[in-house]
Amino acid sequence: MVMAGLAGLITCFVKLPHAIRSPDRPALRALCAMLGTFGLAFIVTAPPVTPVVTDVLGINNGGRLLGNALTLISAGALQTMMLYLAHTPAQARPKVRLRLIVLAVALIGMTVSLAGAHAVEGQNFVSLNAGYPPVVVYELFYLGYLSLAITDLLTFSIRYARYAEGALRAGLRLVSAGAVVGIFYFVYRVALLVGSLTHWDGGDESGISAALAGTSGILVAVGATLPLWGKYAALPWLRLRQLLSYHRLRPLWSTLYAAVPEVALTSEQAMTGSYRRGEIGIRLYRRVIEIRDAQLILRAHSDPEVVQQVREDAVRRRLTGDRLRATVDAAELVTALRATDRPHEYSGPPDREAPEPMAGDATLTKESRYLELVAEAFRRISDNPSTMPAGAEP
Repeated sequence: MVMAGLAGLITCFVKLPHAIRSPDRPALRALCAMLGTFGLAFIVTAPPVTPVVTDVLGINNGGRLLGNALTLISAGALQTMMLYLAHTPAQARPKVRLRLIVLAVALIGMTVSLAGAHAVEGQNFVSLNAGYPPVVVYELFYLGYLSLAITDLLTFSIRYARYAEGALRAGLRLVSAGAVVGIFYFVYRVALLVGSLTHWDGGDESGISAALAGTSGILVAVGATLPLWGKYAALPWLRLRQLLSYHRLRPLWSTLYAAVPEVALTSEQAMTGSYRRGEIGIRLYRRVIEIRDAQLILRAHSDPEVVQQVREDAVRRRLTGDRLRATVDAAELVTALRATDRPHEYSGPPDREAPEPMAGDATLTKESRYLELVAEAFRRISDNPSTMPAGAEP
């Protein structure tokens, strides 16, 4: 728990200068507040640290009070961040103000009920103080605001994950998972509170509570910060994926470049020479554009009847989705290249209708993956003409 807390504090200090320089970004400031209080809460509630904090404060159960208070403040900061992300500042302010008022009431109630009480200190806090009114009131204030925070986090994350993409969507799903674990923590704490009145000890209260609260907090914190650091963590995988795609598209690109050299955005030597770190992305981008440009030029010379036969044959072989479209695109390229050695010198049949929009996606990752399917189908058809429908071979 201490290591998780230190990680939260370090992340807070890294983002804090940016948050201070951005007064127009309240969500970022709320995120920094969440990370800071989250880190402190994890450190203070660590079993070896809590008694030390109690001794320093000189208040009975002061370490527990401070740790739980920091937990609620962290939850409130996360609520604030999500409200500002989901609404305009004018819409978010009254909602934030209401939650901060409820948070203040909960913190005051917790402090008043526990500070003046003579509760027994120990790891199994609720069980050791079974039925003691100040502890019951303390737990009710704590669990009351915690239930509001969990409800908000679960509602916001599920609702807006449907409209998000990439790291933001993954982060919201992690927040949802953390909120679900938080529900289990809440139910367990309520069961402890009720069980204390019926002399049910609840098992290892300290261990179970720490496991549930720690898991929930880590999932929520990682999910909330994933859009900030996720792209950097995924960068090595992205570069490797781009490098593989770049080489997989080379045979198709070389064939099209030889037939339609004017599509090149730069010289062939520049495209085939060595590249520096981080340059593979722009090279793949150029390769994708050049393949697409060649498709636009060549498809006017394709054989529509043969392409339609290829489509029907692919449907019979139960190809669907991108694989079906990639096979059709590959057939257009193969028939166009067979029609003439230099198709770019011809304007094509004057009565040919404009081609339909090509399949694929505008993002580089999805576009390159789709073109890999086209390259695979192109190689298969070119190497084995028998895969073309009867009468389509040259």
